[in-house]
Amino acid sequence: MVPETLTADAVRWTLLGPLEGFRDGTRLPLGPPRRRALLAALLVRAGSPISVAEIVDALWGQWPPDSAVNVVHRHIGELRRLLQPGLPRRATGRWILPSGGGYCLRVDADTLDLLKFRGLMEQARQAGEPTRALRRATQALDLWHGPVAQGIPDEVRRNPLFASLDREITAALCEAGAIALRAGAPHRVLPALQSAVAHRPLDEALRAQQLLVLAGAGHQAEACAEYEEIREKLLEELGIEPGPELRAAHRRIVGGLGFPPGAHAARDTHAEASGTAAGHLADQGDTPASFGRAAPKPAQLPLDPPSFVGRQAELDRVLALVGRRDDGPGKTLVISAIEGTAGIGKTTLAVHLAHLLSDRFPDGQLYIDLRGYDPTRPPLGPQEVLHYFLHAIGVAPQRIPGDIEGQSALYRSMLAGKRFLVVLDNAADARQVRPLLPGTPNCLVLVTSRNQLLGLVAQEGAYPLALDVLTPDDAQDFMVRRLGAGRVAAEPEAVLEIIALCAKLPLALAIVAARAAAHPGFSLASVAERLRQTDGTLDGFAGPDGAVDVRTVFSWSCTGLSPRAARLFRLLALRPGPDVTLAAAAALADLPVSDARVALGELTASRLVSEHLPGRYTYHDLLHAYASELSRIHETEAARRTATRRVLNHYVLHAKAAAALIDPESAFSQDPPPALFPAEAAAMNWLVAERHVLAAAVHRAAEAELPDHAWQLAHSLDRFQELRGDWHEWAAVQREALEAAGTSEDLNARAYSHRGLGRAYSLLRRYDQALCHLERALRLFTELESARGQAHTHRALSWVMTRKNKQVAALRHAEAALDLYRSVGHLGGQADSMNSISWFLTLSGQGECAVTRAHQALVLHRTLGDGLGEARVLDTLGFAHDHLGNHEMAIRYYQQAVALFEEHEDSYNRAGSHSRLGDSYERAGDDETARRHWEVALSILGELDPSWAAEISVKIPGPESRPTS
Repeated sequence: MVPETLTADAVRWTLLGPLEGFRDGTRLPLGPPRRRALLAALLVRAGSPISVAEIVDALWGQWPPDSAVNVVHRHIGELRRLLQPGLPRRATGRWILPSGGGYCLRVDADTLDLLKFRGLMEQARQAGEPTRALRRATQALDLWHGPVAQGIPDEVRRNPLFASLDREITAALCEAGAIALRAGAPHRVLPALQSAVAHRPLDEALRAQQLLVLAGAGHQAEACAEYEEIREKLLEELGIEPGPELRAAHRRIVGGLGFPPGAHAARDTHAEASGTAAGHLADQGDTPASFGRAAPKPAQLPLDPPSFVGRQAELDRVLALVGRRDDGPGKTLVISAIEGTAGIGKTTLAVHLAHLLSDRFPDGQLYIDLRGYDPTRPPLGPQEVLHYFLHAIGVAPQRIPGDIEGQSALYRSMLAGKRFLVVLDNAADARQVRPLLPGTPNCLVLVTSRNQLLGLVAQEGAYPLALDVLTPDDAQDFMVRRLGAGRVAAEPEAVLEIIALCAKLPLALAIVAARAAAHPGFSLASVAERLRQTDGTLDGFAGPDGAVDVRTVFSWSCTGLSPRAARLFRLLALRPGPDVTLAAAAALADLPVSDARVALGELTASRLVSEHLPGRYTYHDLLHAYASELSRIHETEAARRTATRRVLNHYVLHAKAAAALIDPESAFSQDPPPALFPAEAAAMNWLVAERHVLAAAVHRAAEAELPDHAWQLAHSLDRFQELRGDWHEWAAVQREALEAAGTSEDLNARAYSHRGLGRAYSLLRRYDQALCHLERALRLFTELESARGQAHTHRALSWVMTRKNKQVAALRHAEAALDLYRSVGHLGGQADSMNSISWFLTLSGQGECAVTRAHQALVLHRTLGDGLGEARVLDTLGFAHDHLGNHEMAIRYYQQAVALFEEHEDSYNRAGSHSRLGDSYERAGDDETARRHWEVALSILGELDPSWAAEISVKIPGPESRPTS
């Protein structure tokens, strides 16, 4: 039986449109088409079992292969390991459970958009009052992004399993239209109905509802014209007249009957309001649709603390301010904790407030720790935060402007007319916050800071909120919540003394209470006595009366730790990045994994460390500062450096192993790294989970003057960052590695870093800079007498040269790469080089020679079993034949290339083949098919390469024909 609630580590699934899964806002790699189809089948059942026979029928129809059942079991295993990284083979795990001869995927309304959609529609049906019903219905429609389970094979989507769900969603859309008409606000659902009609143009019930809503929104003439168009289409394609529903809708429109008064006015008001948001984006030269399919609405708030107590006056004040603003137009609301010292509960209050108010901000909630007071990391700059927020609300990294003015303008434009709640935690000053404020009156911003942020109060009209220590009554309630009413009532004087010694500081109280709760045999009087006798200071964090110091609490809490746990606590201050895994912690402290697990268990039980995500550990910045002090006191500088080297060794070793699976060309030598991951999917999952840590590790290695660690980590990330399309981050990591390599006598360090940075710049279309770094890399690899290094660099240079329209130079570099690959017997490199030569020969007008070279490359790739290499050559053959005028032959090769790229999930190159396939169809005289392929390419490249997307978009006549994704 499926549990009613799921834990916080669950994946969030989207089925109402493209099939996708997200863990902590990161899109998961769902695998090849049939695995995606299997996942979609599990999700369609929405937590109910589906038999293996039904799965086989959905995936293969009437002609399943003999191995179908085994293939299903294998895909189930891979999905389980995707959902639960590190799960042993043949283990069931916690998410996909065996059930009645089949399987059941654990989901609920918080993890699957389909269940949330159904829940909201049911609330709309039960609401009674039309306005409330419409609110719930439109919230449901916001979850729908087109036909269900897009991205799985078309033949699978035609299975009744998915077709019936599409019909259910269509019926719900019609129901929402009826609700909107009753509420006098048809414009609220018209875009969704128009989009649905585009997918199901001959669904008469849907078309009838669309026409009624269109007329209700004041477009009767347009509705009548559409009716005639539908009638002609039905006669032409099906040979029938419109059915009774369509005819009744038409009579109602012609008679002008049944539309609530005010519907037209509501439409006009909506149009006027939405024009502002559209204008913002128009200023940017884009429309919202050009940013690709909308990402899932961000819901980034941390967990609402279950033991939250007190602060009623502060809560009432904020709730009153928000309520008053809701009565009419207002300004962006900013709350600043102007007298809140560290550990006083600013973040706790802000997060609790945000949860209380989240339902008033249905478009999303954004959260960021600005690190204004982090002792080990610099504060986050506004540009970093804007990049993070824009990505969270659906803007692809390549679409984000490079300057802060452009980023801030785009951010305000994307939030215009929407209701967002933004929590900016630990701000250093007003300058850090100001570029992050939305420009719309419908958003709420909560800011926490140890400073007063008077600039925001004076210039932006922020509402100041001073946060002091807990009141005595609230502190008492806090202790009751943590220790139980009976224990507190048994020793009231000791409780009052503890509260006084902790200066009513929430963080100090939490640690003391955790210690007391962990030792129920200790009297609270003895706890108070220990606090009174402990000495020490933590500069800057004393209570207002000076009676206690937070370090006193920290040191007392650490006293009860085993020596092993105490040492690990100290060394965790040396970790790179925001958190650490069990394996990395073991490496840091030079412990067996089993011992590190026990030590981390001690630290989490003592609330010195928190497991904020499954298997990932971190601690509060005050605890980080305290641990840093302890490490400097108890560890020699040599020991600290050795620990840093150990943890960096851990990340280098694992990054190399992961890179070897996703890109064998990344190998540093002929010796393969240890097999630390069972398959490519596991390696990719590890890189996704550790991406922020690995970038920080490059920085830490450079800071610690360990250039080998810096450049090897950066090189291991090359293919991963290229595939993710986050080329700006790739370039930043390589710049850091190159800076570190400048202090090294190892020519490899500089050679690899120059080449990595050059490749990143080439994808960012910064060709002159790319050329500069690649030429330096070539000189260094030549000096090193590394034939493979020279060959790889020549190939990269050939690509840059052809982008600069220097085809002779491009051909020269490709031929040099081929000679070098032959000298070392590198067959894959030879095949790739011959393919490049074929491309450049085509551009030079030597099509026949190009075809010959491409076929030689094709034989090599097929001999090696390199499917992606084969796809690239098939694309080149299409290119060569198209230039020779053999358009039908070109189309066949491009179609094969598209299929192979799709099988291997290479979206970037698949988009290129679609674009060129469209060119061939156009030259063959099939404009409509050409347009369809260009639109597919455009929808892919909108996220990966906006500049290329813009070049393709000019081929498509009329902006209305471009996909809105």
